[in-house]
Amino acid sequence: MTTKSILLISLTVSLLAACSSKANESVAALLPENSSVARAEIVETVSKALGGMNVPIAQDVFQESSKLLLASAPVSSPSGVKVYAKEMQQALVFELRKQGENCLLKRTDTQQEWPLKTKLCITK
Repeated sequence: MTTKSILLISLTVSLLAACSSKANESVAALLPENSSVARAEIVETVSKALGGMNVPIAQDVFQESSKLLLASAPVSSPSGVKVYAKEMQQALVFELRKQGENCLLKRTDTQQEWPLKTKLCITK
């Protein structure tokens, strides 16, 4: 084999490896309107991720943003003044991702990912 042939084969293998690794990367995704089955699965997955906690999630979750922020509700005094804790807790962030044909739900602070049964997610 000539040096030119070896170089060409090496380049081809490198490009194929790069394409293969790109295919395994996940990208931010959204849900289409009227995806109530997917929403129900997301509510169940988030609840399980938080140890069974019941979490209210909007009907249009992931339709305009790939991120879901969960924060504590503000507390008000009897006179209606908002009371803030001395230390504010950071919001939990979940992100809808698409990897190939699969939809994933990712918790950003722990990097945990859960595969979803739904295939409805679309890339942003």
